[in-house]
Amino acid sequence: MKIPYLVSLNAREAYATSTVMKTSTGEATRKILAEDFEWDDDVTPAPLTYFAALALSRIFHRLNPLKLVLQKDIDMLMDLFPADIPLKYSVPYIKDEQYWKRSFYTKFPSRKEMGVSYWKGKFLSATLQDYLEFCNPDVFREDQAVELAVLVSPYIYELGLNQMQMVRQPTPPVPTPDIVQDTCEFSVPKLYDHLPLEPVLTRLYNLQEISLVFGVNNLADKYLTRYFEFTMADCESLCKGLEHLAHLRVFRINRSNLDCSKVKLILQNLVKKECIEELDFNHCKIGNYGMKALGGFISIHNNVKVVRIANNRFKEVGIQGIAYALQMKPAAPIELLECATMFAAAFVRCKEKPQTLIVNSCGFSGASAEKMAGILSLNRGLTRLDMAANDLSGEAEETLIRALEQNRKVQTIDLRRTNISDAARAKVDELLLRNKNLIGQEMEPSDEIPPLYLNEPEYLIWEYNPNNPDYIKGRYPERKPEV
Repeated sequence: MKIPYLVSLNAREAYATSTVMKTSTGEATRKILAEDFEWDDDVTPAPLTYFAALALSRIFHRLNPLKLVLQKDIDMLMDLFPADIPLKYSVPYIKDEQYWKRSFYTKFPSRKEMGVSYWKGKFLSATLQDYLEFCNPDVFREDQAVELAVLVSPYIYELGLNQMQMVRQPTPPVPTPDIVQDTCEFSVPKLYDHLPLEPVLTRLYNLQEISLVFGVNNLADKYLTRYFEFTMADCESLCKGLEHLAHLRVFRINRSNLDCSKVKLILQNLVKKECIEELDFNHCKIGNYGMKALGGFISIHNNVKVVRIANNRFKEVGIQGIAYALQMKPAAPIELLECATMFAAAFVRCKEKPQTLIVNSCGFSGASAEKMAGILSLNRGLTRLDMAANDLSGEAEETLIRALEQNRKVQTIDLRRTNISDAARAKVDELLLRNKNLIGQEMEPSDEIPPLYLNEPEYLIWEYNPNNPDYIKGRYPERKPEV
């Protein structure tokens, strides 16, 4: 493509020849200016060449001239080709990024994208997304969807669907006075299936990231509860499609009615994929049973690094399943656990220690806040702790300072809107600076931090606990701590 499309305006301005240099004695007589990229802006192309290129651009679907003309003519054709050429003609032959960028903003003028390095993939991914989001599932033609998926599959690596259309529901029969109608909502079969994803996903063999939202946007006064249902049939169709995605790294389902039974089915299909690195189930309806299934997934899978479970419906029982998974071996090297409420004990004893804990806006205060701040005195793996928008005033503030004095690993603590005093914040900054200065130095384990017995299962920990009513001093063999 032309240099103006490949070299940014900032780069050209930074390396532009100064006015003094242009007017110097040695440069003033120069006729060839190699650094002038816009030399042809005011030069009119030969009429015959221009009109020939214009004519070729209009019949591209019948005659592809790209392999038969010179590069300078291809550059001209790329600027003249209409942005709405049918995909079956343009996708296999046009590689020019500027053409695909122009096509993207022509078809999606309201979307603003930044940092895109591969416009062809971005445009084709957005096209497939637009087709699936607004396709009417009642008249869905699988052959058309498969044709589009096959066409774009070599070029797209991520797919995001912000809404899924619902199949039209059958009209209920007219009640008659002689027949007693069963109006119980639990005994009436409900059909809330969405567009089947299996035929599309099975063709997207390069897909690495998928994000789904089972709902409908911009309903206004047409809101119905069933528009946001997520059935087992939808889940099964999704899982059959996931079986063919050999390079999937990131899987997201957000803002959907994803409950325990459905997340268990999804995890059963994803556990076979060693390439999975991130799971995101934020803003769903996963309860304790689903969290136990997620804990089993974490304990078995070897490569998952990011788990997001904010704003779900699990309680202490579900958290215990995740905490137990973090302590088991082999446990996955989790780097981020978001919206954790009862992970304090697991963060003390887990073998593969997370590096980051984000518990902002979790409503911690009083004893719970003190407990979360106190994990720094026992945990040796955390380098970042985010406790913003929790109440750390009072004893929790003092516990945080004491714990941080013993911890020489943590580098960053987010304490915005935590109601701590200015003096405590200054002390925290001082201790964090101390830790950053210790990076790269070998340190002996602190005597103030109690030893961890990592090789012992939970029931042995309880037997050795002096709070155990059946504990007898000297009854058990000597324990060997592991730091």
